[in-house]
Amino acid sequence: MRPTLDNDRPLFLQIKEAIEGDILSGLLVPDDQIPSNSQLVSFFGINPVTVHKGVSLLLDEGIVYKKRGLGMFVSQKAPELLRKKRQAGFQKDYIEPLVFEAKNLALRSEDIHALIEEVWGKE
Repeated sequence: MRPTLDNDRPLFLQIKEAIEGDILSGLLVPDDQIPSNSQLVSFFGINPVTVHKGVSLLLDEGIVYKKRGLGMFVSQKAPELLRKKRQAGFQKDYIEPLVFEAKNLALRSEDIHALIEEVWGKE
């Protein structure tokens, strides 16, 4: 989880996205317990209501489930739900801005493919 939050977007969304990122990266897997609200409050130094709002969104979306008296846990379907959600926004959030900027720079499609292959090969 990222140790700092930025001021550009609502904090509760950043809390939610930080936990989602940990699930997508495999740091948290199905049936793992996520950090408690009080742990998140201490870690980020923010209001408990803000943390609760972010975690509640995860609960509402079926990303986590609650075990009474024990806390919140990653649902079995969380990784797949998150992948589908992120894939749905991938074109709008990443590809369209990339193409827009590439056109402004007079890059061709082939140039972009070559750049992607170069970066892809680094991992």
